[in-house]
Order: sequence, then structure tokens, then C-alpha cells
Amino acid sequence: GHIPLIGYQRPGSPKVAEQVAQLANRVRGVMLERLGPVVWESSVSKASYALEELEETARLWLLTQPRPAPLDQAALDELRDAFGAAW
Repeated sequence: GHIPLIGYQRPGSPKVAEQVAQLANRVRGVMLERLGPVVWESSVSKASYALEELEETARLWLLTQPRPAPLDQAALDELRDAFGAAW
């Protein structure tokens, strides 16, 4: 799924908490600029699996040469419709 990037704020900033709260019902995690990923799920095990999936996806992207271009808006909309994704 989609992992939004939240711009840098100091660790523990209430601004970050507000941004995460606005996204929490639509995604399973966020990437905090310069700080890394934050994921959530219904259990610690599921959150761990989500983080593992995110890290593996990032690893594969870094290893791919040439790197694939991002999907255009039409392709993203098609995925949302096909899989009922909220993002």
C-alpha cells in the first residue's frame, strides 16, 4: 500500500502526532523524514510483518536497475478500485 512521507519534525513533536492521526484510518504506516518508518496493526506481530514487508520492498527497489518509474495517477486509481484500498 501507500506509505506517506511526513516532513521532518523533531522526535516527539505534537505536529507529527497530528499528521499521523489524520492518516491512521487510511494507511498502515508512515515514513518520518530522517527518522524512519512507523507502522501499526492490530497486534505487535502484524505490525512486525508490515514493517518487514516495507523494508523488503525498499530493499528490492534499491537493488533494481534501472529503477522503475512511479505509477501514474490512473494506474494508482485502478489499483485502489480493484483492491478497495483507502489510500
